[in-house]
Amino acid sequence: MKGPKPIFWFIIVGCVLLILLFLLLHFSSPFAVQEDMKPRVYLLYASAGSMPQLLNTNQIDSFIIWEPVVANAQLSGIGKMIATPADLPPPGKWENTASCILVLRNDVITQYPDTSALLSALTIAAINRTNEEPELAEEITADWVFGNNSILTPDGSLDPSDVENLSFSNMVFTAYANPPESGLSTNAQEEMVSSGYNAVGMINSGVALRGEQFLNGSAVPQVPRDIPTLNIGYLPSSDNFAPLYVMARDSPYFCEQYGFCLVPDDQDATRPVQCTLFVQGEPAAYINLIPAQSGGGIMTTIGQNALEGAYVGSVPAELQIVLGNPASIIQSINTGGSGLVVGNSTPVGDWKNFINWVKLRSAKGKPVVIATVQSSIQENMIRDALAYENISVMLYGTDFETGYP
Repeated sequence: MKGPKPIFWFIIVGCVLLILLFLLLHFSSPFAVQEDMKPRVYLLYASAGSMPQLLNTNQIDSFIIWEPVVANAQLSGIGKMIATPADLPPPGKWENTASCILVLRNDVITQYPDTSALLSALTIAAINRTNEEPELAEEITADWVFGNNSILTPDGSLDPSDVENLSFSNMVFTAYANPPESGLSTNAQEEMVSSGYNAVGMINSGVALRGEQFLNGSAVPQVPRDIPTLNIGYLPSSDNFAPLYVMARDSPYFCEQYGFCLVPDDQDATRPVQCTLFVQGEPAAYINLIPAQSGGGIMTTIGQNALEGAYVGSVPAELQIVLGNPASIIQSINTGGSGLVVGNSTPVGDWKNFINWVKLRSAKGKPVVIATVQSSIQENMIRDALAYENISVMLYGTDFETGYP
């Protein structure tokens, strides 16, 4: 009796090898697509200024950052904005909520209550001035953020005023928006619950109320005997702090209108650092405007007593205050002011299509790479939105899912 033909054994062995190869790839490879694996994206930390170049050279697929980087990318032809904070889930979290805020250290509020209230009053007045004279605010902001030169792009140059005009259309300046509740790690969430946390409870409303009294003339600020020097942090590359720029650069208006004002020591400085807070011509505080790179870094510096306050993103402030940073939210500055940008050829035009594209890319083993600034409000925005869509966030260059820092 003859045995099976050699071709039969060849087919059997080949089938077994194919099955083994499939099982090996399916269960062992970190790049295998499994039916039960969540879609993923890679998060890349980068500086705000480098993001358009990274997108233009195809090193990333998307970025989320503050204005005017978003407007700059759009007008230079590098990318298109497909979502603002109001478009990002969870639904309603970011719409009409404070993006950026004024924060002061608690010991400063206690020791210099009227000086703190003066900063609040001037911030409110500068927000009003920005809304009443947007062209002036755009001009001051363009000069502060970009300087006097045209903006170089891959296709030529842009007028900073054009960038600011588009940027301002993505922001609403207001002193009366409440900050959102931050997305936090599990441990932080538990601590928030045990401490009775809510975002509104972090606001020292008394400072802003006193500031309103200075503005309407129902109270007169008292100049302290020991004139303090206060270091106030902010992000000089962000349009979200336009009222601060207006406050300093348009100081004669506030001096005449209210009798108190923040005056740069160097009147010709494009981006002044040393300023003096005057009340009826008398110094009430020496204010140093300290540039920084991220909201998280600013709040850490406040916690180290190296800054007395800041104009900063609401979420980094909330996160650190609830974990023990000795500071309080005084008031909001704006809502909006950020954007999610993709390349012009990317086949998406809104958040829903972006998520579908993310899932498709992930299923093909080519996860989307999104750049943002570490410890920024924009990082929290995109993490919250992706978590809501049940999408894993991996730190770029690794295969480990990351939670909030």
